[in-house]
Amino acid sequence: VIITINVLATLVFTRYAAEMVIMGAVVILVLLGIISEQEALAGFGNSGLITVAALFVIAAALRASGGADFLLQKMMGHTTGVRPAMLKMSIPVTICSAFINNTPIVATLIPTLNRWCARNNVSPSKMMIPLSYAAILGGTISLIGTSTNLVVNGQYQLLTGEPGFSLFSIAPVGIPVAILGVGFMVLFMPLLL
Repeated sequence: VIITINVLATLVFTRYAAEMVIMGAVVILVLLGIISEQEALAGFGNSGLITVAALFVIAAALRASGGADFLLQKMMGHTTGVRPAMLKMSIPVTICSAFINNTPIVATLIPTLNRWCARNNVSPSKMMIPLSYAAILGGTISLIGTSTNLVVNGQYQLLTGEPGFSLFSIAPVGIPVAILGVGFMVLFMPLLL
């Protein structure tokens, strides 16, 4: 409990990198004998973690190649007004998030969206939260859409011994949620921002 409180306080009140704080806590737990070395390394063998890492590589390649800039410019064009821009951005991001993990999508599109906003005189603050929400909503469609789905699937397999969920087994619930969420966001979020 003390280590957990210290980790949370360090994450909230300092500027240390989150991965360094967490790794430091794991090392302390191993050194104190609270967890074994095998338990400390077990998470790195999780298929969900490996999938997310691979998807970050794909997203980085998309950003480095200039593909993200090209795709966003094709999606958005010279849209005027926040609501049309939000709609043109949200639909492709939601669809992409069903096939690529939402975290690398958002990380890839933030600088690209900032540049698009500057070129088109749209405040970036009006587009960043919708970007995140669209990616989250798309993540509800498939197993790889968000890291949470992968973690839940891994825990389900561990606890039940069952093979786990298929790629689109959550789509019957996720697709309607994504459609309603994007519609609600496009209709009402411009009024709040």
